[in-house]
Amino acid sequence: MVPVEAFRVEVPGAPFGGVRLQMLTLVGNGWHPWLFREEVTSLIGEPEILHPRLVSIPLSEKIFSRISRAALIDDALQFSESYVIGEGTNSSQIARAISEWSSKFLMPGTFAIRSRSIGIAIDGISTKEIEMAVGDSISSERNNVDLEDPQIEISVVIAGQTEGEPHPDPLEDTPPIAVWGIRNPEWERENYSGRSPIERPFFKPVSLEPRQARLMISLGHRPGWDVKQVVDPFCGTGGIVIEAALQGIGVLASDLDSRMVEGTRKNLDWINGDYKAEISDASEIDSLWGVRDGCVFAFDPPYGRSSWKSEDGLDLFLSAISSARKVDPLGSISTMLPTGPEVLSLGPEEDFVVMGKKWSQLEELITQRGWRVALKSPIKVHRSLARMLIVCHPSD
Repeated sequence: MVPVEAFRVEVPGAPFGGVRLQMLTLVGNGWHPWLFREEVTSLIGEPEILHPRLVSIPLSEKIFSRISRAALIDDALQFSESYVIGEGTNSSQIARAISEWSSKFLMPGTFAIRSRSIGIAIDGISTKEIEMAVGDSISSERNNVDLEDPQIEISVVIAGQTEGEPHPDPLEDTPPIAVWGIRNPEWERENYSGRSPIERPFFKPVSLEPRQARLMISLGHRPGWDVKQVVDPFCGTGGIVIEAALQGIGVLASDLDSRMVEGTRKNLDWINGDYKAEISDASEIDSLWGVRDGCVFAFDPPYGRSSWKSEDGLDLFLSAISSARKVDPLGSISTMLPTGPEVLSLGPEEDFVVMGKKWSQLEELITQRGWRVALKSPIKVHRSLARMLIVCHPSD
């Protein structure tokens, strides 16, 4: 692909002879749009929200190294613009707007237009018609169409309203919008093929999927804060620390079960990861690792549905976050705790049950151990089980 001036952050053409900041539009995965937006906020800062699955952020020199750690970003579009779709909007109007945009931003080289729809289909809007109309309009000696190996890819996203998503989202009624831009060659969506739990040397049925593991790490980030290591005191088969090692983040893994520690080591050696993995009680990681900085404590406690209601399970979790506070009092916690599927239909103000405790009670216990809940969101596991994903920051 031809270069697209990845770090030029000022674009001519603003009113009154000024300049406008170049924006990057991020396209989110449909699995959990609200967590996609929270992930962007954790990695970069508060974005401009265009649609539940589309956000816009200012382009900067370090932006791609940050969003490369994301789990729920599907695409990154540079020189992007948008068109709010109202009643009566048709394919020709959108195609005309894209053609006008291309006269300012399309550089010499072969091109292809890739379009897709997300959300509910919109009457009168056809992605195929848009592709054909724009292609006919901008094709020239300067810009020839090449559908096989184009130097420039123009990506068009037609985003309808969301409906029937498994996870609640306060932005479900956002108006439809069309967004387009040049796909940045520096961005490549994470490919999880080849490292699913069943493909690893050591596997157990309770292993966390790679995307969720990566998401837990990214949500533990904070804008402007450098993550140096991921600490998992319940490492199990190593799903979380595998994702950390693949990103070049330091790994401190431990588990009370020696078989799990040995299995984690096998899996980390399999990816040639750099790590430390030891046998330890989760309540004693401060003695194991000492004082550190830049830590995300990312873990998925090993509670089966029959055991997570017990006080033993709760005490284990609370002792782990107490020990984490001693390791790095300025770190972050990112964890998933068991809850019931009814939480998916409850409002955020409801006092739902997590780990057998009313949420208000559990949150108070977390606060007493020096942490503040910064984010909580239910995640559907199956019909009879959900998890509550919780991110905590230091309370002071």
